[in-house]
Amino acid sequence: MIALQWFRWLAVAWVLVFAGRLWAAEIDSPAILLNNAQSAPLVAVARTGQRWVAVGDHGVIVHSDDGRVWSQSRSVPVDGLLTALSFADDRQGWAVGHNGVVLHSDDGGQTWVMQKRLDDQPTLLSVWFENARHGMVVGAYGYAAQTRDGGATWQPMQVGEEGEDHHLNALFAGRDGTLFIAAESGKAYRSSDHGATWQALDTGVSGSLWSGIGLRDGRLLLVGMSGRVLMGDSSGRYWQRLDSGSHEAITAVTQLNDGRVAWVGNGGLVGRSDTAVEHFSVEQREDRLNLAALAANTSGDLLLFGPTGVIVPDAVPGAEK
Repeated sequence: MIALQWFRWLAVAWVLVFAGRLWAAEIDSPAILLNNAQSAPLVAVARTGQRWVAVGDHGVIVHSDDGRVWSQSRSVPVDGLLTALSFADDRQGWAVGHNGVVLHSDDGGQTWVMQKRLDDQPTLLSVWFENARHGMVVGAYGYAAQTRDGGATWQPMQVGEEGEDHHLNALFAGRDGTLFIAAESGKAYRSSDHGATWQALDTGVSGSLWSGIGLRDGRLLLVGMSGRVLMGDSSGRYWQRLDSGSHEAITAVTQLNDGRVAWVGNGGLVGRSDTAVEHFSVEQREDRLNLAALAANTSGDLLLFGPTGVIVPDAVPGAEK
């Protein structure tokens, strides 16, 4: 059942972002159309050119050029939970979700088509495209695949040892193009050959890692359970635990224009680092919402995403003006 799959995803991949709300989705139906789509549950956001695009439940995809006024994409062919998206350039983008759904946009996220439903209909949790031809997806129970023809066909990738089934939660690139995966049970993986082979990394922790980024100075950052923040060197061989100032799960992280890092997590927590990314300050929103994603606009304001959709800058405590 999709509802059970979603419960599993919430429990292991986003730490009950929607606080246990379960929905039955009909993936063969088009996305539900809403008068105020930016208030629908949203779990991931990506930047393409001057536009933000966010995805979430019931196939809802919204886009905005200023972070305040959002429009719903009205041609999304599925009504399921979309979990991640990636753009190779200003126009070419892919969104993925439950039941192996891979959607494609060639107009910067305004319209979408069903490009592929992957064999065995895996729960996909992350997608990353290097360019308009080469991309990868990862997901629950160790699922990983890549395409070299823009998503028309997909080939399995072996990540970890044969038989491992750790959830692969987030796929991202370091500054030099090396690829990394943040995974369940403190697992992390690295590929230096564009995904052809993967090596396990010793992070020194056992709690699940939900997200990660490659910083502009070459270092790596992984975040996850119990407020965990790990700083790594560019190769991912050496990791240092940083004090995030919280024991709540951290679900997403981004780097701001001034070099600082911001993250969001359960209980309405929003964290920001100093410019050296060594120390963090933490704020807690009064609504205590479990936040799933964030982005920074050009003025430094944070856009937050969660069970009530987009939280605009004026509603974010401590946002820069």
